Amino acid sequence: MKQDIINYLKDKRILILGYGREGKSALSFIQQNLPEAKYAVADQNDLQLDGVQTFCGPDYLDAVKNFDIVIKSPGIPTREFVAKEQIPKITSLTDLFLRFCKNTIIGITGTKGKSTTASLTHHILKTAGKDTILVGNIGIPCFDALEQIQDDTIIVYEISCHQLEFVKASPKIAILLNLYEEHFDHYAKPEDYFNAKKNIYHYQDENCTLIYGDIFQHASHEEIDHLPMRKIDIYHDVNIPPEQIHTHLVGEHNLHDIYAAISACEAAGLERSEILPTIESFRGLPHRMEYVGEYNHIKFYNDSIATAQEAVINAVKALGKVDTLILGGMDRGLNYHPIVEFLRHSQVRNIILLPNTVQSFQRIFNEAPFSQKLIPVANMADAVDVAYEVTATDHICLLSPAAASYGFYKNFEERGADFCNLVKNHTKIKSN
Repeated sequence: MKQDIINYLKDKRILILGYGREGKSALSFIQQNLPEAKYAVADQNDLQLDGVQTFCGPDYLDAVKNFDIVIKSPGIPTREFVAKEQIPKITSLTDLFLRFCKNTIIGITGTKGKSTTASLTHHILKTAGKDTILVGNIGIPCFDALEQIQDDTIIVYEISCHQLEFVKASPKIAILLNLYEEHFDHYAKPEDYFNAKKNIYHYQDENCTLIYGDIFQHASHEEIDHLPMRKIDIYHDVNIPPEQIHTHLVGEHNLHDIYAAISACEAAGLERSEILPTIESFRGLPHRMEYVGEYNHIKFYNDSIATAQEAVINAVKALGKVDTLILGGMDRGLNYHPIVEFLRHSQVRNIILLPNTVQSFQRIFNEAPFSQKLIPVANMADAVDVAYEVTATDHICLLSPAAASYGFYKNFEERGADFCNLVKNHTKIKSN
């Protein structure tokens, strides 16, 4: 595989577009394997890279037209620069990996649940004795793992919509967990987001497997039925009684993620008798319905990953006894009516609203009667202060924002960590 990638890039003028985690990985690969190549790095931020030509500042995207191949980082919004005639030259680490890797790849995407499903799939394979690596959107660029891949290595690849956008190949085993409204700030129109997700299976053939879940709001049954690969619907085709699955993951949505992981591991060659005993030892991931602790007889949960409202609804349903919900963040202009209608009829009594979605949520709540107490706050510290004051004894305060963290935090991990720190170090915690 490595030599195939080298041969593909050889004798081409290469632009690395974006100098984040994947951009750095791409540059390292080129410097080590194509030292004579003509290459450059373009990024909005000023860069000082020894011996490397750079294009920086507000016009950095203009560099695209001067190169044969553009290795795009996931964080660059393509609606800002991609013209139709430029699409053939755009690639990515994910595209190159999927095209040239001959190993079994389990590719996992979806608006929500992909990190948990990818981590669980990797856990099952590893615990069952398989040689496996976990890469992708989980935080490990695929090129960083090239030297670890042996002939029998099974690659578990968590793939975001941004990583899928310009791929020209699909994994042998593809999981599309769900399709919800998300990331519309990145795309010119919603269909572009959904079509990027669908690339997880777009290039599959009859020798491949597609495992899918809640996708039919944005993909037709006819569209899926006419696809050539083997298809597994995790809502209808996985016949495992829930009582046979011993897990620390809570909620029906997590059960479906487990079904997806089981189906993928079976498609990769494991027997169900090998799979089921491994699930109980999986402890889940931080910031995903993470139990922070019980303080002042209030149970606090951190679900900072929940940037889609469907994820919030699932968390409230799964946990039960949610008395206080901390909601809000970056306003991306989404339609919040579904979550508001759910909350009107839920057991949640207190809804703490973070900026800057406050007005959007208040407007929708005010369109019809509601019993919840809406409490706008200025920041997370104020939200935690209020939560300690208003949450009923022996009930739950849940951070599940239904909004991105950008503009307030670097990412959802930083937001969740701030919440956990504030909860654990709050001045009103009673000493035992």
